[in-house]
Amino acid sequence: MDDDKGFQVLDETLVFTSPLFQIRAANIHCQRSGNTQRFYRLYCADWVNIVAQTPEGKILIIRQWRYGSGAMEIEIPGGTIEAGEDPVQAGCRELLEETGYSGQDAELIGKVYPNPAIQTNATYTVFVRDAVPIQAPRFDGMEDISCEAISEDELWRLVDDGQIRHGLALDALLFHWRRCHGQTR
Repeated sequence: MDDDKGFQVLDETLVFTSPLFQIRAANIHCQRSGNTQRFYRLYCADWVNIVAQTPEGKILIIRQWRYGSGAMEIEIPGGTIEAGEDPVQAGCRELLEETGYSGQDAELIGKVYPNPAIQTNATYTVFVRDAVPIQAPRFDGMEDISCEAISEDELWRLVDDGQIRHGLALDALLFHWRRCHGQTR
C-alpha cells in the first residue's frame, strides 16, 4: 500500500487485541530517506465528549477515577461511540448513562484526532442544551462517577487552575468556548 506522500506500508500484522482496542504493527518505508522503520498503531472506536448545559446555564462536570493517572479526574461526560451510532446519538446516550441527564438540541461542535501519530480514531464534541436529570445514572461495571452542575466561571477556574487535566475534555471545552464567543470558523 502506497500513499501520495512518499511512504509505503510494507506489511501490517495484528500484535494485540483487547475489548477496547487492537494494536497493529507495520514496517513503513520512507521514500525520501530510504529508511524503513517499525511503527505501531492503535485501532480504537471513535469517542465522544459532551458539553451539557442546564437551563440555568450551568455546565455538567463529572469526577471519576482513571487508571492512567491513578487519580480522580474532573472531566465532562463522554465515552465510546458504538457501531452504527452517529456522534450526536452517542453523546446523548453517554450523557444519560453517566449523569442521568437528558437535554435538547444536541449538536456536533467539534472533532479532533486524539493522537494521529499512533491512533486511528476521532473524538467528537457534542453540545447539549437544557440538560435536566430524568433518571438515575446507569454506570458500566467499572464506573463510579459523580456529577455536578457548575457555573461557567467555576468551570474556567478549574481549567485555569489545572484541575481539569484530561486533554480531550480540554479540547471539547475549547470548542464550547469558541462557540459561545462566536469564534468558530
